[in-house]
Amino acid sequence: MKFQILDPTHPFFKPLWIRVLCTVLPLAWAGVEYSNGATGWAMIFVVTGLYAGYELLFMYDNTMKKAAAKAEAERARIAAEAKRSDDD
Repeated sequence: MKFQILDPTHPFFKPLWIRVLCTVLPLAWAGVEYSNGATGWAMIFVVTGLYAGYELLFMYDNTMKKAAAKAEAERARIAAEAKRSDDD
């Protein structure tokens, strides 16, 4: 099983406004941390926001296409196994 920090295929991330919010909030919090002098925490939240933006905004369509193709292949495999067991 592959470890994922963020799963863009989860139905929670389907609306665009949620994906944008999950990107903007860590970046905004990075600004709060930086203004309080906590540059280490600010960098952590900047990286978190950038990663979320990359996965949820830039790569979202590609990820969803791959997930749909994988689901279709799995359905075809199950149908082929069912047909093969019916023939036996």
